[in-house]
Amino acid sequence: MGLSDLNFLFRFFPVFLLLYILCRPEYRNGILFAASLLFCALNGMVGVLVLLCSLTVNHILIRLMNFPAQYPCSSQAGSSPCSPNLSRDAAPQGIDRQEVRTCPRPAGNTKILAWRRVCLCTAVVFNVGLLLYYKYAAAALPPGISFYTFTLLSADIDIYLFRESAPRSWLELGTYAAMFPKLLSGPVTEYHAAIGQIRRRETSGKKVEYGLSLMIIGLSFKIIIADTVGILWHDIQTVGFESISTPLAWMGAAAYSVQLLFDFQGYSLMAVGLGHMLGFDLPRNFDHPYRSRSVSEYYRRWHISLGRWFRDYLYIPLGGSRMGAARTAFHLLAVWLVTGIWHGVTLNFLLWGLILGIFIVLEKLFLGRFLDAHRLLSHLYIWLLIPLTWVIFAITDLNSLGVYFTRLFPFRGGGIAVNDKDWLLHGRNYLGFFLAALAVSCPLADSLWKKYWNTLPAKGILLALFWVCVYRIVNGMHNPFMYLSF
Repeated sequence: MGLSDLNFLFRFFPVFLLLYILCRPEYRNGILFAASLLFCALNGMVGVLVLLCSLTVNHILIRLMNFPAQYPCSSQAGSSPCSPNLSRDAAPQGIDRQEVRTCPRPAGNTKILAWRRVCLCTAVVFNVGLLLYYKYAAAALPPGISFYTFTLLSADIDIYLFRESAPRSWLELGTYAAMFPKLLSGPVTEYHAAIGQIRRRETSGKKVEYGLSLMIIGLSFKIIIADTVGILWHDIQTVGFESISTPLAWMGAAAYSVQLLFDFQGYSLMAVGLGHMLGFDLPRNFDHPYRSRSVSEYYRRWHISLGRWFRDYLYIPLGGSRMGAARTAFHLLAVWLVTGIWHGVTLNFLLWGLILGIFIVLEKLFLGRFLDAHRLLSHLYIWLLIPLTWVIFAITDLNSLGVYFTRLFPFRGGGIAVNDKDWLLHGRNYLGFFLAALAVSCPLADSLWKKYWNTLPAKGILLALFWVCVYRIVNGMHNPFMYLSF
C-alpha cells in the first residue's frame, strides 16, 4: 500500500486521522507509531520485522552510548532537554546556529568518550551493514529501509556529538524514524531538527486544511503529470532503443526527467501535507531544480533533505572544503560515489554518481566562474546535461545505455529508426503534459498558490483534481511511486 492507493486515501488515512485528532496529545505518538507499523505491515510482514529490529538495536546502542554519562540531561518541565547554543563558533560545521543544542559533556573522562565512540561505530556498522545486505544480497528490499536507516544514523550521530538529547523512550525513537508519511521515500529528517516536534506539536483545522491541499497537489503531480508522461518513456523502451529516431530519443530523456521530478516531488508534497495535518513541519524536498545554473545548484534544489544529510554526516566530517582543492575534489567524488551506491546496486548508478561528482568538481575548480558569467549558457547547460544524466540513472543495462546514447548522438550508427517521424506523433500526444509540467514548475505558480490557496475557486480546482486522480487510479492509469525501489 502506498500514498496513492485508494485503500490508503479512503480507508487507512481517514480512520487514522479521526483517531489521531480525537485522542489526547500525549497518546498521539503511540497512535502514529502503531499506524506506521500497520502501514508497513500492509506492504509485507518482513519489512515490519526488519524495521522493529533496526529500531531496537539502535535504541539499545543509544542507551548504552549515554549510560556512562548519565544522559539525557535534566530540564525544566515543558522545555527542551538541552539548551540552544547561539554561539556561531560552537556550531558544528554545516548546522545552522538555531538548530544546534548543547548538553553536558563528560569532559576529561576519556573512558566515557571512548565508550561512546565504540557505541557509535557499532551503530554505523550495524545500520550500513543491514542496508547493504538488503540492497546487494537479499531477494527483496524492505519498504523504506534506505530512508529510515539514514534517519536512525542521524539520531546516532547527533546524540554522539551532543547536538540533542537521547530519545526518552523506544516509542519516541520509533515515531521519529518510522512515521508513515515519510517512511517509504522520505523526506529524510535529521534528528536534531525533528525530535522537538516528536515531543511537542500542535494540530488544528487550518493545518489539516492546508495539509490536505498539499496532499492533493502532490497526488495530482504524480497521477496526472508523472504517470502520463511516463507512458512515453515506457513506449520507447517497448519499441526498443535501436529503432527510435534521434528526436524521439531526446524526447524520451525529457520524458523520464519530467516523470522522475513530478513522481518524487509529488510523493514529497504528499508526505509534507500529511505531516502538516498531523502537526509536523517536514522539510521541503524540492525547490525548482530546473531553475539552476550549475549541477551543484541543481542538487541543492533536488532531494534537498538527502543532500543535506550527505553534507552534514559525510562531506563535512570528511573535511569538506577546508583542506585544499585536491582534498575537496576527493571528498566530493566520495560523496557522489556513495550517493550512487545508495540509489542502486547496478553499475549505471555508480557511473551516474561519478559523472555528477566530476562535473561538480569541475564547477568548483573553474567551470562555476564561467557559468556565473553566462546566464543563458548556464541554463542551457543544465537543461541539456541533467536529462542525459537521468538517462544513465534510468537504464540499468550498460549495453542498452550505450545504444541509447548512439541514438541521442547518431555519429556512429547504432540502429535505424523504423519511423523517422515517430517524434511527431508522440509530440502531439504529450505536448500538453510537457507544457503543464513547465507551467507548474515556474516560481509564479508557487506565488499564485501561496496567495490564493484558501479561496473558493482554488478549493474547487483542488476538488476537481482529486476526483480526476481517483478516476485514473480506479481505471489503472497509475504506477507505484518510482523512489519506492531505492
